[in-house]
Amino acid sequence: MFGEHVHSTRAEQKRRTSARVVRAAARLFRERGFQSTTVRQIAAEAEVSVGAVMAVGDKESLLGLVYDQAIADRIPTPPEPVEDGAAPPAVDYLAHYFDPFLALFAENDDLARAYFRTLARGRPENAALGALRTLSEANLTAAMVNGGMGEARARLGAQVMFAGYLGELMLLAAGTTEPRQTAARLGAIAAFVTEEGN
Repeated sequence: MFGEHVHSTRAEQKRRTSARVVRAAARLFRERGFQSTTVRQIAAEAEVSVGAVMAVGDKESLLGLVYDQAIADRIPTPPEPVEDGAAPPAVDYLAHYFDPFLALFAENDDLARAYFRTLARGRPENAALGALRTLSEANLTAAMVNGGMGEARARLGAQVMFAGYLGELMLLAAGTTEPRQTAARLGAIAAFVTEEGN
């Protein structure tokens, strides 16, 4: 019994330290920029050792954790199933599902570009992107099914929406488009995947 208590206390301490490190990294990245922030500064801000920061992750991993948490906090819940005769909310939900994420990326171009570079490297720590994909596709599928679409077609539509979102993010990171254009194209994809007869 005593061993279990010590183990749970250590796990809780590790979780709290990790959360402090991520909060400190987020604050410094916003204030000083990704390139200008050092691991030592993050350690000082979080009031932990450099080793404790590195146990959570290097600078790129921390940036990923910062964005992953911010994205997770903004995921919209799917609409409820429609009642007979009601207009399905799926198109509107799909068209605006990624708006909170686009707003997050528009808040700080430099950080967004650094995050995209991290994603493009395909590091193992990017598992959160897979989790976002799974959750987003589940939400988008649920919205389409609740709007009256068949499950198989809804799953495919959700995959198309997420792939379109990632492509649009890469265009934003490259500076070849702007958020309004991105939102309009995602709305067009939403209309396409929910169109009858596809």
